[in-house]
Amino acid sequence: MVARARVDAEAYGTLYDHYLPRVYGFVARRVADRAATEEITATTFQRGLEAIRAGTLRSETIGGWLFRVAANAIVDRSQRAERTIPDGVRAADVGEPDAERSDPLVGDEVATATFLAALEGDELRRAFRRLTEPQRRVVILKYLDDLTDLELCIVLGVSAATLTARLERSLRALNTAASRAGIHAA
Repeated sequence: MVARARVDAEAYGTLYDHYLPRVYGFVARRVADRAATEEITATTFQRGLEAIRAGTLRSETIGGWLFRVAANAIVDRSQRAERTIPDGVRAADVGEPDAERSDPLVGDEVATATFLAALEGDELRRAFRRLTEPQRRVVILKYLDDLTDLELCIVLGVSAATLTARLERSLRALNTAASRAGIHAA
């Protein structure tokens, strides 16, 4: 399909229709603003079309590649937002020690909050919070975003064997933390 999409707009449309809901959901779980979600999703697919037309994508990597591009776009947007001074705020006022500032959650932090809200019970939420950031990320990508193993490998930049080991360690750590709290996290 990717090879056909290089020259056939209908083939690209089929890929777009297949991946749009998943990529949009992936972004929406990490970006609270709907307009930003739509912008990042559109940018992701624009880059996808450019890569397909340039011939730099293989069929088996398109899904993971799209998620990786979306994840990078989320990080880029967050970093740009940190460097931007909002209208009506003086540059001298930014970063004052007394200023009460509540940084909004971004990227994987938003996905983590969403995942935690879906978990049943405070003990399980506390157990999940005890995982390291990389362990939380692989669990969220696998079970909240429903990425395939190949997509996970591409997003995380790891081999299938490394992915298997990371996921197994993450689930073992979650189960250990949950059993300490007296629950089973299977």
